[in-house]
Amino acid sequence: MKIRQKNSLYSSFNTASLASLFFIAFFIFFFTNVSFVLAQDTNKKKPVNQDKKLKDKSLNIPNYDSKPLHYGFILGMHYATFKINYSDYFAQNEDTTIALLPQRSFSNFAVGMVIDLPIGEQWNFRFTPTVGLYEYSVIHKQLERSTGAYIDTKIPVESVFFDFPILMKYKSLRRNNNRMYMVAGLVPSIKVGGKKQRNNKEAFGMEDYNLEVTYGLGWDHYFSFFKFAPEIRFTHGIANMNLRNQSVYFRNIEKMTTHKVSLLFHFE
Repeated sequence: MKIRQKNSLYSSFNTASLASLFFIAFFIFFFTNVSFVLAQDTNKKKPVNQDKKLKDKSLNIPNYDSKPLHYGFILGMHYATFKINYSDYFAQNEDTTIALLPQRSFSNFAVGMVIDLPIGEQWNFRFTPTVGLYEYSVIHKQLERSTGAYIDTKIPVESVFFDFPILMKYKSLRRNNNRMYMVAGLVPSIKVGGKKQRNNKEAFGMEDYNLEVTYGLGWDHYFSFFKFAPEIRFTHGIANMNLRNQSVYFRNIEKMTTHKVSLLFHFE
């Protein structure tokens, strides 16, 4: 029961940390937009709307947003972890000796492409298929009955996923060569090569399919020949990723979901 409480505290801390990061990013987004507005008012310049073709030499690629379709690529880094809810079997069975504590992992990388379709003046539909290299990890706690002490073993869970984010993007009006935006959507995923984990009845692993909700904030900056956009994104899993291989891990876990904080760089 002590292990269960520790996991609950960890889950609460993890959720609170993600919420704090989101609100910090929101305030950065809000005050950055306010500073843009104040700067424009001070200089007595009107915001540059994408529908207005102004002959301003300082304006990079002025007709960029009038194009019907945009392409690009993505490079990204992820902070990833699991959220684990233990089963009734774990809570009630006194002979159960195994627990898993999720760990934070930063050694995750993603690369993908961008297909962007403008919808109206400030909305875009985005499809960004991505290949993600993930390394989740957990601490396996096993009770040594002869001594009554727990033995901790770190178990890495390496996997490759094809992610297919389907997103809606809402952007502010363009001011000179900058604009802020928010993005949200769903991320279906497929794992590559999961047969070895599934066939091993003693292995801890992940299911082959995942579904996540995602949202984030970003900043578009227009250069002379392309647009660069750094973005921070938060992703929370919906699907139960507990591997159904009938191992002791499977019986002790009721639900296991993925959670990520990502820093993405778009080149379009």
